[in-house]
Amino acid sequence: MKYNEILHFQPITSVVKFDTIISEEIERGLVRSYVFSEVLCDTVRTIIIKNLDPAGTYEKKGIQIVGNYGTGKSHLMALVSAIAENKAFADELSNDLLKADFLKIAGKYKVIRFDIGSDKVLKDIVFDRMERWMNKSLGVDFRFDPDSTESYKDQLLQMMAAFKKIYPGKGVLVVIDELLEYLRSRNNQQINHDLMFLRSIGEACDASRFKIMFGVQELLYSSPEFHFQAETLNKVEDRYDDFIITREDVSFVVKERLLKKDEHQKALIRSHLEKFAHLYNDLQANFNHYVDLFPVHPSYIRHFENIRHGKSQREILKTLSAHFESMTDSEVPKDNPGLITYDMYWKNLSGNPSMMTIPDIRKVREISEIIREKINAFFTKGRAAKKPVAHKIADALAINLLCGELGQKNGATANSLKDDLCITLPMADDADFLLENIRATVKHIISATDGAFVDYKQESEEYYIRVEGGRNYDKEIEEMGKTMSGDDCDQAFFDFLQHILMLTYNTYRSGFKIWEHSLEWKDKKSFRSGYIFFGNPNERSTTQPVQHFYLYFMPLFSEICMDDAKDEVSFLFQDLSESFKETIRQLGAAKNLEIRSGSDQKSVFRDKIDKLLDKARGIFDREYLSKTRVSCKARETVLQSFSLPGAGSSKEQLFSEAASVLLNDYFNERFPHYPAFKSLLQPLSKDNFDIRVKSAIAKIVSPSKPNRDGEAMLSGLGLWSPEGIEVRNSKYALSLLNMLKERGPGKVLNRDEILDCYYEPLNIWYSRDFEMDYRLEFLVLAALVQHGDIEMVRPEKTINAVNIKEIKSLKTDDFFSFRSIRMPKGIPSDVLKSLFKSMELPDLTSFLENPETLVQLQTRAREMAERVVRTKELVSDGISCRNISLLTDEETTEYRQKLDRLRDVLDRTANYQTYGKLKHIEFSCHEIQETFEVYGKCDVFEKLDALARRFNDLVLYLSEARNYVVSEVLADDMDKAIRDLPDKLCGGSDAEIKQYETRLNALIDRYADDYLSQYLAHRLSKADRVKKEALLNSQVKKICDVIRDADYISNTVAYEEWIRNITGLKVASEEITKAAVKKTPFHDFNPREYQNIPGYKLNDLEKQLNDIFEDWTGNLLDLFNDPGVKKNMELLTPDDRNLALAFKNGEIELTPDNAHKLRDIMGQLARGIDKVELTLDDIQSVFKTPLSPDDAIRAFK
Repeated sequence: MKYNEILHFQPITSVVKFDTIISEEIERGLVRSYVFSEVLCDTVRTIIIKNLDPAGTYEKKGIQIVGNYGTGKSHLMALVSAIAENKAFADELSNDLLKADFLKIAGKYKVIRFDIGSDKVLKDIVFDRMERWMNKSLGVDFRFDPDSTESYKDQLLQMMAAFKKIYPGKGVLVVIDELLEYLRSRNNQQINHDLMFLRSIGEACDASRFKIMFGVQELLYSSPEFHFQAETLNKVEDRYDDFIITREDVSFVVKERLLKKDEHQKALIRSHLEKFAHLYNDLQANFNHYVDLFPVHPSYIRHFENIRHGKSQREILKTLSAHFESMTDSEVPKDNPGLITYDMYWKNLSGNPSMMTIPDIRKVREISEIIREKINAFFTKGRAAKKPVAHKIADALAINLLCGELGQKNGATANSLKDDLCITLPMADDADFLLENIRATVKHIISATDGAFVDYKQESEEYYIRVEGGRNYDKEIEEMGKTMSGDDCDQAFFDFLQHILMLTYNTYRSGFKIWEHSLEWKDKKSFRSGYIFFGNPNERSTTQPVQHFYLYFMPLFSEICMDDAKDEVSFLFQDLSESFKETIRQLGAAKNLEIRSGSDQKSVFRDKIDKLLDKARGIFDREYLSKTRVSCKARETVLQSFSLPGAGSSKEQLFSEAASVLLNDYFNERFPHYPAFKSLLQPLSKDNFDIRVKSAIAKIVSPSKPNRDGEAMLSGLGLWSPEGIEVRNSKYALSLLNMLKERGPGKVLNRDEILDCYYEPLNIWYSRDFEMDYRLEFLVLAALVQHGDIEMVRPEKTINAVNIKEIKSLKTDDFFSFRSIRMPKGIPSDVLKSLFKSMELPDLTSFLENPETLVQLQTRAREMAERVVRTKELVSDGISCRNISLLTDEETTEYRQKLDRLRDVLDRTANYQTYGKLKHIEFSCHEIQETFEVYGKCDVFEKLDALARRFNDLVLYLSEARNYVVSEVLADDMDKAIRDLPDKLCGGSDAEIKQYETRLNALIDRYADDYLSQYLAHRLSKADRVKKEALLNSQVKKICDVIRDADYISNTVAYEEWIRNITGLKVASEEITKAAVKKTPFHDFNPREYQNIPGYKLNDLEKQLNDIFEDWTGNLLDLFNDPGVKKNMELLTPDDRNLALAFKNGEIELTPDNAHKLRDIMGQLARGIDKVELTLDDIQSVFKTPLSPDDAIRAFK
């Protein structure tokens, strides 16, 4: 079975060039041969037809056709422009569904097509081509003015105006190819002008029938060459729609044009590929796609598209056509799928001489030729069968490498090589077995090239071609390692130790691997300072200052020399494996080579260094605990025998823990009087020491505030007891007091008699008596100051118990910069006596050292301060009753200032928390007496505020009640009482105030009586409520309700008024009593609203109803006297006539049962009689003068 038997091959032997489209027949062929995928059809409609349709009312933009070389980009532009100019070409379209869409633009344009091959300004190129075309080809007389200051858009619109005169129904379509290559040749300034021009002609597409379409290999906006023109590109992007030809579109062309197959041919291909499907995962997963593209492997197109170099030669459809022509008469192989795979393209790419001008491709080809020679030399005899596969893999790796920057080392995994190349091997009929054979083949390629040209990336499992090939770096490292001395190797080891111990901070001495370090002093829960040395202790004597310990990490390769001093601990690593030592040797060699290498090779060695470092770390992690020996005072112990910190601890912590255990006894012996901080939750360390000292200072300044760390620090120094700061139990404090006492009264103890400068360059100071750190000694001094035992004299001021809080602002260097200490002055007894008296305390001057005295003083000061604050708030807010201020503005200001001063004195008094602070009290006797004088006003203001609140409720009640009072006498009494309020409260005696209160309550009582009497007068009792309901349900009211609407009934107004009066009567609430009124003046009843309204009694309303009934009954009987009624009697039925006569003759009375019937009968009888209602006013107006009988009759007419 040959290839030409299972597919219809239509070759594409060249790409479309605009300058070759010279006849209608060529254009017709281009239209006829183009195939459209479903996705491509949608894109044509939404991008091309939308923007070229003259009838469309939406915004029009320019069109950017994007596609790699050979993907049909120029073909598509040629098709669109051909149909746009010649309507007949639409019939040649292969896709019937698109014909109707293309007819919207068919024949509606004059088209100019051209490629750009000039270095002139883009505007000049386009304007020159259009100008010549307009004048020579179209007969349109138009010239662009080269000196015009108008915008490009306006100039195009002027051109279109001239064009429209000759071709009124046409548009202009400009088609440009190869625009991206032109733009890439422009510099920054030039391209900015070109992009502005592109934007302008894009804008012209919406303002006229001018249209533009251009082709590029990738989107202008995403091309990295133009990133510096991002802002301008964004504006260009807004004026163009992007038509992107995708990989799927190319696949469709391959499937539907180059390699079209009928169903019979597809069946033959399926049968062929099914034999190999079990070997390849991708073939199984996408079987139909492989059938459609056969014999092209789907990954061919993906790799072809990803190649970053030589794009101008990568015309994929043309390249595939060449592949097909070479194999069309060949037999389809039976031992492999027979697919065109991406490795085959390497022969085309590397065999094209023009590609050798591209540095990356030239370099890859040079390396590939070496690899090919190595494969030919290596794959002989038993390996010869795998040589074709090895060459195929090498070609594939070359293509992969070119799919990115060479430095990225793009490669392929063994599995992707198997699936993408569809490799087959004899006897390998199992997918896993085939995969292992491919891995073995690649490893043979690596061996064949000595690892210099092909390598393996562990992290991604990819094989790749090494572009830096030609040098065997591993071999160079190995050879360099052999030349290194023991000292050189030790330096590499020490670099490794520095890395794993994370000694990232600077060395103590430049050029030496010496670091400052600290160790925990376990018995004291503190720390000691020392050094870490890498190497033998021959540099100890030159390292200053001498510290408390020395840790030595001994050489691994050179001879060891130890002193075994008491303050030294040495770590020995000679028992580590030879594998570790060799790795360290290679690590050192790699670093030496990296230093010596050029910039292009440094990254290679850095990668080697990282790998060797990882390898060394892995070996060290496995071995160091069991093979590191720890030596102290000539005794050696294995590291893992110590009780070491658990998981998560660093190696530095493990080594330090062992050293700390070994040196603990030495520290105790060397510093027997050092304080122990056993109450700390965590031991003191170099990192937290200053923080803990600050906590202790804060505790000294504010002993009552919770501060666990500060308390623990002071406890360690013997300066804390449950009662607070205590210096009598601290040997450090007593030592200072004894020295000061020995000096005698009025003498001082200088700083240099307290502290000794151990090492001035680093400001290391220790106490002379106990060799204690100066920061701890400062805590002792501060506690003595706070306790009142000493004063600290500093250059700027003296710190005593009163201003002790100022030590919080001192820096660490200030702790050793004081001048001296001295005893404080004596106690001011007269001032303290005045203070105790003013604060209403007993005279406690004889008990000042008793802690209870300070407690009483502070408690009383806080109590008084709280009351002063409350009183000040009272005065500031204003003491008033019914918005009447009881203090003048001047009084308010005066008392507020005096209260502020008193509060300040009380707050400062509350801060005298120690006997030492009392010695430095700042007030005079006169100042205390004057300040505390205002305290007596607190009672006055509180009493006045209480009176205001008490009378406020009474006056508020009367003010509201005044709105409902009917009695003028009561209203006048209430007004006068309210006006008397300020005088009575501010100037009245207690008896007068009490009398005024009685007067107000009496007025409230009078108001309650008056209000209640008015309320009951206009409300019904329970009995009246029953009588009201009986009246509303009476026979008489029911009859009146029936006949009230009859036309012949007069005086209905009186009845409606009666209804309003009776329904308006409300029942009195049982909850409204005198007590309730005295509590609240208003209860949904305002007596003033009823002041001129008569109060109706139910008996009166009953009489009114009976009078209305009798009047209406008389009206009914009077109707019978009318001649018309008598005449109408004959018209009634016998029963109605008998009922009417019975009523007339008094034989029956009106009842609810006959009222409706009689009302209707009388209505029939009264027809023709007009009802005229006469009021008393009407009659009086007519008969206001004497009338004759005739005149009276006429008046009624």
